[in-house]
Parts: sequence; structure tokens; C-alpha cells
Amino acid sequence: MTVTRCETSDSVEDAPTKNEEVLTLGDGGVLTETVVTQRMTNIERMTDEEGLLEAGQRCADPSAFWSTQGQRWRSHPLEAFTSRLSKENDDLKKAPKSIRDFYRKQDAHIKDLEKVATLGELLNKSTNEDGNPDAKLFKDKRNTKIIVRTVFLANLCLLLGKTAAAIFSGSLAIISSLLDSCVDLVSGGIMWFTARQMRKRRPYTYPQGRARLEPIAVIVLAVFMSSLSIQIVIESIQSIIQMSSGKRGPPEISNLTISLVSATVLIKFVLWILCIKFGQTQAVRTLKVDQRNDVFSNLATLILTGLAGRIPPLFPHKGLHNLQYLDPIGAILISAYIMYSWYKLGGEQIRNLAGLAADPDFIKKIAFICLNHHAAIERLEMIRAFHFGYHFLVEVHIVLPMGMRLKEAHDIGESLQRKIETLANVERAFVHLDYDFTHHPDLEHKAT
Repeated sequence: MTVTRCETSDSVEDAPTKNEEVLTLGDGGVLTETVVTQRMTNIERMTDEEGLLEAGQRCADPSAFWSTQGQRWRSHPLEAFTSRLSKENDDLKKAPKSIRDFYRKQDAHIKDLEKVATLGELLNKSTNEDGNPDAKLFKDKRNTKIIVRTVFLANLCLLLGKTAAAIFSGSLAIISSLLDSCVDLVSGGIMWFTARQMRKRRPYTYPQGRARLEPIAVIVLAVFMSSLSIQIVIESIQSIIQMSSGKRGPPEISNLTISLVSATVLIKFVLWILCIKFGQTQAVRTLKVDQRNDVFSNLATLILTGLAGRIPPLFPHKGLHNLQYLDPIGAILISAYIMYSWYKLGGEQIRNLAGLAADPDFIKKIAFICLNHHAAIERLEMIRAFHFGYHFLVEVHIVLPMGMRLKEAHDIGESLQRKIETLANVERAFVHLDYDFTHHPDLEHKAT
């Protein structure tokens, strides 16, 4: 894909001279590919491109020259998008739901572009004021460390409580919940160990860091959790067979057991909210899924086991003995839910490690950054973004004037790279500088 700027001339009667493929506003107000007319301006760029380059090189500060020449060079200014916001459109409230959904997504995309437009200011501010552009990353790591330790200690306490409840009741549902707590303790330990290893930088052994240890740990936990859940399903089916033959009765549920499971639900709910509020890393996202599963599974355990263990003994002549089957059935449902949730999370990490491409909205965001970065960028030749573990690796090819000095070209490319890498979900960005756009970008790299 080749992208060139669409620049307007001072005279609206100027005839079109050349057609190029660009990213521009479509009917919906989002970035789409279309063919537009490329027209050179009379002020921002001289008709003779070499004359403009010579003028820029004669300046004491060529970068300042380009910025002063570029008052109207932006082919996709932010105002062109913000003017399409539908928040003040009263007629939209009467439109069909599909149309309202479209404009709601478009408004969210425009809001993202507004945040992206301030990346340069935020980068300069963070570097000039506190000298640390990675302050947010440091804060996320600190929050992750605190949350992982808190969850680990809470799971250790809950494990002891559920062990006592399982011994007193003999309930399969509570035993299922106990095994889940064992895995929670193991998962917390794995995440703590993973976070600890990631903090130990080994630039010669792992030049790109060890951020991909997180998705690997998630996949290991997904397999482990699914294996235990399958074992619980097998045990529950055997229990149903034994109950139907009269070899096994309903579980014994005491007030202590109910209190322990209720406390588990409450503690897990608090941990879930804690992960949602303060966690942004993949490790905390994994723990968040784990706490959510525990809230629902323990709540189901409390209800189903309570009905199976309390109701039949209280009403022995009411024909309610079949309620005892709620205990193994509840264990099967809980295990199935746990397997499904971990299957989704593990499958997502496998796709990310395999290099899944970024979604189109993210590509549009990168295109917006590049097209509004510098006046000297003539074309956007290619954008490639794909998962590099949890975050993205971004590759951008931009076209600069053929006669531009190496220093100026380097400064433009490096500043664009740093700007793209300020995005929270970008791990690494590569900016390729070129002067020719007639060749296919894939010819520059080894085919894989």
C-alpha cells in the first residue's frame, strides 16, 4: 500500500495532475483507502523540490524550516476527524441501532486519534521534565508486583480454609473449588516468578527482553487448569452413578462450610476488583480472569452444594432426594466453565505468540501518526503491525525527498519511531526510510 499526501492548492481551479493511493476520509469519516488528486502547494513546497531542499539546508535549523513551511501540509489534520463527531447530532437518536452502533464506534476511534495527536507533546514533556519516558511502564510494573503478592497471600489463606471445608463436608463441589484454589496458588507463584524473571534484564542473552514469558506462563496455566477440570468431570460422573445406585448420599454441609465458602466469594470479589482497578499488564489480566472464575465458581458451589446438602435431609418425605445430584452436576458445570475460560485465554496467547496481525483500527492509528508527523514525509509506503507476544511490533516504511541530508532523514525517522513506541501496546517500532515508492516493499525483505 502506497500512501501520499493530498495537498490543496491555493487556487481551486488547478487541474489534477497525478493520481495516487492515499488514506483519507471516507463517507463515514474514518481512514479508508481511496484515489485522490495530488496537488503541490505554492507556499509549503516549491514547485522545484530540490530548491526547497536547498532552502532547508541553508537554514541554521533545518527542522525548524520544515515546521515553519508546514502550516498546511497535513493531509489528515485532527480537525477533519473531530468535525465528524456525532455527539451533537439529534437526528442520530432516531436512527436504527446498526447506524447508531456505527457512529458510536467511529466516535470512539476519533477519540483515540485525539489522544494520539498529543503523543509528541507527551513525549517531550516526559523527557524534559522528569527525564523518564517510561514512568507509566514503571508504575504498571510496581502495581503488578503488589497485586501478584496480594493475590498469592490471599490464595494461601483460602487454600487452608477450603481444605477444612472439604474435610468436614466431603462435597465434590467444594473439593473442585479446593483444587481450583490449589491451582490459584500455583498460578500466583508462576506469575510472581515470571514477573521476577522479567525484571532481571540480560541484554546479551535476551536482547529484546523477556516480556514473552508472560504469555508462555498463561499457556502453561491454561493446560494445567484444563487437565484438573477434566479430572473433576470424570469424578463427578462416577459420583452420579454411585448416587443412582444408592452407594453414595448427599454431601454433609455444615454452617462452618457455608461460612468458609461465603468468605471465599467475598475475598475473591475484592481481589477481582483490585485487578480491574490497578492492573494493566498481561500478568494481572491473567489473575483477573482467575479471580472472576473463582467468584462465579464459588458462588455456584455455595448455592448448589447448599441445596444438595441441606434440603433433602430437612424434608425426607417430600421426594426431594434427587436434589443430591446438584452437587456433582454443579461440579461438572463449574469445571466446564473453567475449561472454557482458560481455553479462550490460552488460545489468545497462542495466536499472539504466532504473530497475529493487528486490528484495522490500530493500523489506522499508526497511519494517522505517520501522516501528521513531519512535512517532509511524502508518502507512507507500508505499515505492518503484528503481535510480538502481548504487545505489537510495528514496521513503517516512509518516503522522503531524494536529496534530503542523512542527518535530517535520520532525525525524522528516529522521532517517528519514538512517537510510535510511546503507544502503550507497542513493544518495538521500526521506521524504514526510502526515496522510491515504485518497488514492492516485500522485495526488500526475505520471504517467509
